[in-house]
Amino acid sequence: MGAVPAAAQTLTDLTARTETAAALVKKAANDVELVERQYTLVDEQTDEAALLARFSDAEIRKLLGDYATASVLFYDLVANKDFQKTPRYIDALYYLADSLYEMKNYLGARLYLRQLLDLRGKYYKEALARYLEIAGRLNFFVGVDDYITQARGLSGGALPAELSYVYGKWLFSREDLPVADRVPKAQAVFDGLAREAGGPLRLQSIYFIGVGHVRLKAWDKAIESFTQVTKMTARDARDRKVQELAEVSLGRVYFEVAKYDEAVEHYSHVPQQSDNFPDSLYEIAWCYVRKGELRKAKDATEVLLLVAENSVLAPEAKILQGTLLQKLQNYEEALDTYNGVINEYAPVRDEIDALLTVNKDPVAYFDELLARNEKTLDVTKLLPTAALKWASTRDDVADAVAITNALDESRKGLADSRDIATRILKSLDERGVDSFPLLQEGYSRAAAVETIVTRAEEALTEIEGELVGSKLSAEQLQQLEAARAQEKNLKARIETLPTTSEQLTERKARIQSAIDALEKQAFQLSIEAQSHAAQLVAVRKYVDDTRAQRKGGKTATEDEKAFLERVTNEQNGIDATLAEIDDLRKRLAAERNNADKAVSGEDALRKQYTGVLDQERGIYNQLRAGLPDDSRRLLGRIDVVRADADALKDRVNRAKGTIRERVQRRAQKLRDQVLAEATLLEGFSKDTDAITGETRNLVGRIAFDSFRRVQKSFYDLVLKADVGVVDVSFQRKQDKTSEIQKKSAAKDRELKQLEDEFKDVLKDVD
Repeated sequence: MGAVPAAAQTLTDLTARTETAAALVKKAANDVELVERQYTLVDEQTDEAALLARFSDAEIRKLLGDYATASVLFYDLVANKDFQKTPRYIDALYYLADSLYEMKNYLGARLYLRQLLDLRGKYYKEALARYLEIAGRLNFFVGVDDYITQARGLSGGALPAELSYVYGKWLFSREDLPVADRVPKAQAVFDGLAREAGGPLRLQSIYFIGVGHVRLKAWDKAIESFTQVTKMTARDARDRKVQELAEVSLGRVYFEVAKYDEAVEHYSHVPQQSDNFPDSLYEIAWCYVRKGELRKAKDATEVLLLVAENSVLAPEAKILQGTLLQKLQNYEEALDTYNGVINEYAPVRDEIDALLTVNKDPVAYFDELLARNEKTLDVTKLLPTAALKWASTRDDVADAVAITNALDESRKGLADSRDIATRILKSLDERGVDSFPLLQEGYSRAAAVETIVTRAEEALTEIEGELVGSKLSAEQLQQLEAARAQEKNLKARIETLPTTSEQLTERKARIQSAIDALEKQAFQLSIEAQSHAAQLVAVRKYVDDTRAQRKGGKTATEDEKAFLERVTNEQNGIDATLAEIDDLRKRLAAERNNADKAVSGEDALRKQYTGVLDQERGIYNQLRAGLPDDSRRLLGRIDVVRADADALKDRVNRAKGTIRERVQRRAQKLRDQVLAEATLLEGFSKDTDAITGETRNLVGRIAFDSFRRVQKSFYDLVLKADVGVVDVSFQRKQDKTSEIQKKSAAKDRELKQLEDEFKDVLKDVD
């Protein structure tokens, strides 16, 4: 900073510059007051208020359908002993159970529903209804009757209609009781609902009573119940669906009692757009078969094949159609029909056979395939496309895959949690205020105020230098030049520091923009690495699947082993790369929340710069006595402004000190929580490892059993068609034999008749 001699500068200009510095100090005063009101003079949020704020956030997440995040937040709340004392604890417990239910985590939901039921308070009816539903799904019946007894006591002896309905369905699904015991109990519950005229669940209850009669083979009572359902007035789509099921049930009951005309009539009431329509057509065909009306039966199968050619009933309908054509002696059409089934489904059967026999241990094959694939793999996709709709147990496979994926996610979640805990503790130790974004913002704003004051002091010092510059001795000038050289080096850095909230926001945006660019590159690299990993999985699967087709003996085996070793090395390299990218992305995520960091470095820079200015001012103060009165008056004004600046610096330091104290308290509390959670994580990790060991090969076993069942379905289809072809051939042979025998008999009769007619003639000849 080169000072212009005071003689070349009017006192008026210096006075104006002093007032500009004073305006900076005034602005700083307004800014520091804002910092105090927003960050330091306000009371810290109490623990209870923080918990309620977290509850509000979790509730919003749940309403938005983000059940995963909501469940995590609610879990944290219900596990907090302080929150358990608040009135919202019971709400959080119910919302947690409901979120887990929506995520199909029925075991977790049942655990918290049971806690809710034990409280016997708010949400009891809703919790019990959901608990009964889950108990039915999981075939878990222990203790349910006790909860029902409690519910009766809470509601004056009678259960609410909705709860009674769920209770009846639960009784119906109890597999721990014989049919003769559980059905009457369920019917007794439904009977009470069925007697309520205009009751919202009357129609459904009567239907279930009819289903109970079917289970007990009380056909007449079942017909009476189902008929009553069909004649009632439906109020909505749900009621109409129940009536449709009642029509189908009536058809089946009448079929059982050999009243085929009545069965056909009720099957015919099923609308074409219904999911039950293909079944009704198929069962109509069998009604006509039992009646001996084969052409009508064939017509029903033709309609079924037209409207539901992709149904799983289609091949069964084709086989039935072939049988009917055979009985109608349309042998060529029958053969075409049977051969059509064979040509369509025999290759699929053979493909499934190959899938199950190409590997010596299919169970291990499925498990290894899933283990190698990092993404969610639907094992049923290994089936031929034509066989997918026959994978009736694919839900079992999907559930098993979901379990193993959940365990994988749990292990990953535990690893991530340990990593997060480590990063939090490291951040608390190394970054301090940067670990708390809100307090960090307050600290940054206080630092910005301090920068304004520093710049005002710089301006005041420059004015002092211009006032006394002509009075400097050679020694003082030498000291000043050394200080000014140091000041010049620091000033360039000081000028980059933000002084307004807009500049703070702009700086944060620049840093985050750079982080975004790095994150984008890391994401692209991750996708490329995952793509390469997927290719290696495909290569290894191809090697496994084609091993039986390769020839070459020992040499081929050694080549394959060497090739797979190279694949393994490549996979290890990709895994290492993915781990590095994952670590980089975690560090970028951490830096994203610290775009306003490095305030401690700024504090040191300002302190060093202020020290240099103090050195210059110390030199100037030595020369004040010999100045003119006007200059001394201006220096007096500068002293006043500087005093205001010093007072502001004291306020800023107090604000920063308050923020640091709050950071220390929060950091200690957070550190204690993290250490406690880390202890829990170790226990969870042991539990997860134990469960993982118990479920080893789970997916492989279930997938193998599912595939075997699908394989049997296709085997049976092709076998029936093959038998049909043989039957047609045999029937044609029988028909030909009968025809030959008939013609032979006719020939014998005609020969005898001729002999009788020409008997006299032949006698004369003799």
